[in-house]
Amino acid sequence: MAKAGKQPNKAAQESARARLAAERQKAEATARRNKMFGIAAAAAALLLVVVGVIIAIGMNRPQAAEGTDGYVATLQNIPAASLDAVGPGSLTVSPAQPIPGGQVQMVDGKPRLLYIGAEYCSYCGFTRWPLTIALERFGDFEGLKATRTPAGGALGDIPTLSYLGSTYTSDYLVFKGYEMKDAQGRDLEPLSTEDEQIAQQHGMTGYPWLYWGTHTSGTPFLQPFTQGGYLPGKTGDSVAAKLADPNSPEAQGILGAANVTTAQICALTGDQPSDVCSAPGVVAAKAVLG
Repeated sequence: MAKAGKQPNKAAQESARARLAAERQKAEATARRNKMFGIAAAAAALLLVVVGVIIAIGMNRPQAAEGTDGYVATLQNIPAASLDAVGPGSLTVSPAQPIPGGQVQMVDGKPRLLYIGAEYCSYCGFTRWPLTIALERFGDFEGLKATRTPAGGALGDIPTLSYLGSTYTSDYLVFKGYEMKDAQGRDLEPLSTEDEQIAQQHGMTGYPWLYWGTHTSGTPFLQPFTQGGYLPGKTGDSVAAKLADPNSPEAQGILGAANVTTAQICALTGDQPSDVCSAPGVVAAKAVLG
């Protein structure tokens, strides 16, 4: 008869199984902890990458000049009382050139005013200030943008605005403003075939050029270029703030020019609207025009 082998101790077996289970649980807990640490580390690394990209974008994004938008809104909302307090201001007006037999161009029953300029042009840069103020008295612009002429221009670095991409609506007249070149002299927008014919027919030789139907004009105001050093190197907001003082050179030049321009537009619209064309500042400006 074979001799029976020795039977394992039951208590020892249970103790061994308990140790194995404990070690397995410990290993599983360690694996879970390591996995969580790995996920957290990956998330932290991704967050650092995202933050770095955001910072890089912010550092490389062109920064807007301080106050570049405020003055455009100011020009669109000049109080009538401020304009009346200035009248024609201290302007020397360059007379518009009459067109023999010229007639006001009508579009949809309204007279049309054509402006052709360029963003690099300093003379255009000044002209847009009073022209915009005057046109806002007859209608509304949308999409005007603040800009500056380059330092190498005739008047130097001046704050202004651009008509590129803007729209103008009015019950009294139609206005079309072209910006032919950008600040670096590169092509921006071509004239329509009709407007190119008008410019050629009436001898446009430079910027700015305005076509009134009965007259053409270049830079209409001489004073800002001979006496007014208030635009070069200034911010648009600082110049616009001075318009509240009717005795300031800025108000005398810009608001005075706006009243003269308003009087010229009133001649197109048949003195409509009457409250604008009969305003004291506009009536005084009409005397300058003769």
